[in-house]
Amino acid sequence: MSASRLEAALAASEDPTAKARTLLPLHRIWSETAAIPGPVRPVVARSWQRQNLGPAVIRPLDAAGIRERRERAAGLSSLVPLLRERLLGLAADAGNELVISDDEGYVLWVDGPSQVRRRSDGIGFVGGARWRETDVGTNSLGAAMTERAPVQIFGPEHAREEQHAWVCTSAPLLDAAGAVLGTVTLSGSYRTAHPHTLALVCAAVAEASGLLAVRRDAELAQLAGRVPAPAAPHVLVDPAGWVARTHGFGVSGRLRLPGGLGPGPLWVAGLGHVVAEAVDGGWTLRAADTRTELELIAHPAPRALIHHGDSSTAVPLSERHYQILALLAAHPAGLDVRGMLARLDGATTEVTVRAELSRLRRRLGGLIESRPYRLVVPVLVHG
Repeated sequence: MSASRLEAALAASEDPTAKARTLLPLHRIWSETAAIPGPVRPVVARSWQRQNLGPAVIRPLDAAGIRERRERAAGLSSLVPLLRERLLGLAADAGNELVISDDEGYVLWVDGPSQVRRRSDGIGFVGGARWRETDVGTNSLGAAMTERAPVQIFGPEHAREEQHAWVCTSAPLLDAAGAVLGTVTLSGSYRTAHPHTLALVCAAVAEASGLLAVRRDAELAQLAGRVPAPAAPHVLVDPAGWVARTHGFGVSGRLRLPGGLGPGPLWVAGLGHVVAEAVDGGWTLRAADTRTELELIAHPAPRALIHHGDSSTAVPLSERHYQILALLAAHPAGLDVRGMLARLDGATTEVTVRAELSRLRRRLGGLIESRPYRLVVPVLVHG
């Protein structure tokens, strides 16, 4: 989490009440006309542009629903004691509460002074409530999830007037692959606003992320030591797809495993067709020796069928990705980027072509080679 991206809502020398008075007319202009005045901070302007101010939708989960989500977010749950230790005492001294939400914006833990919690209850900022931007408008929790960066939202920067008395500071907790695990927020009266709060939240989240990475690396090392390594090419992963060991495959980090993974042949982005074998604490994915073929179907919706022995995997395609694959099918010797650009309708730059090919290669695993770009399996095209 880069310090250069931190942008506090007001300077330490600014008076919060005076700041709120200057922001209120800007909010009124936007809420009445949908025009965003120039002085509005860029992160707030982006959030306001994403708004569709219908009625707020807050339907908190019951106690059983909260417990279920806490169990689902086991990694996040394991970090709560650390976050409380680093933030709760200072937050209480400053008249703030600590709020921790999961990867979908559901508030799962709320701690802090009772008077602050009673006030947050009044606006629906409670355990079990979902606080994405689409639910309650511009707020720091929702904006941090969308921006994937720390955000402080002050007073009338909130989309809804009932939140104008608040300042909220949030930072997303990201895993090593960049996925949002949850969000950590300090919130209180706008009169408690201070730029140091942003740095404090970010430091705690960075420490929590580091602890999570250390734990995951230790668990992967244990998995690699526990499961014997076959001589054939394979990848050993934990249930979430984190790579514990690889041999004969150029992968690292994390694989996107298909839902409902079970033993047997399957297709995995980044690997292609493999055979999955359940092991203690994860999966071994072995290279498959069955012939793989690609079938392209244009109608009624573009898609690719990847046939591997007796199994098939359907991959939905955009119109552009179907065009690229059909073009590669028509040029089995391959094409470089310039050749692709010259033949793709509507393509304007080599950069955009490379970007599309990169996205397509991630979706189709090892079926497309580069230098030049070409398909490495037989292909049948239905126009």
